[in-house]
Amino acid sequence: MVKKRILKYAAVLLICAVMTFAYVSSQGLASKKTAEKYRILADGFTIPGLLVTGFGVMMIISDTGSLDGVIFGMQQAFRMLTFQFLSKDKPLNYGEFKDRREEMRRLRRLRGGGFGYIVITGGAFLAAALVFTGLYLRETGGI
Repeated sequence: MVKKRILKYAAVLLICAVMTFAYVSSQGLASKKTAEKYRILADGFTIPGLLVTGFGVMMIISDTGSLDGVIFGMQQAFRMLTFQFLSKDKPLNYGEFKDRREEMRRLRRLRGGGFGYIVITGGAFLAAALVFTGLYLRETGGI
């Protein structure tokens, strides 16, 4: 169980680190002054921090079932747009859809699944961004 948890955090950490590295390397960090380096690093940590934290919060909200109506509507619209309504398969009604989604959530909770690790990792990147923002402001005399 602990290995699985560490693997989840490591996967999100790797995704965030790749995004940070991609941004920082595209800005040419080595040739900049110290204050500019801090600004680039702050931006580099803010981008994945906000993206991943926002995604994690949306996953937590979706896991409550409050977005099931929107998801069902989007699936039905997709069925209509791709002419799947002509197939012989009987589509689910909303009640069956809700029951299936609730069963999936129940099984995920039994396995110990949640999405807090995504928010925590994104929050750590946002904390690093705050540190680099503080260093940038101290270097430029903003504080």
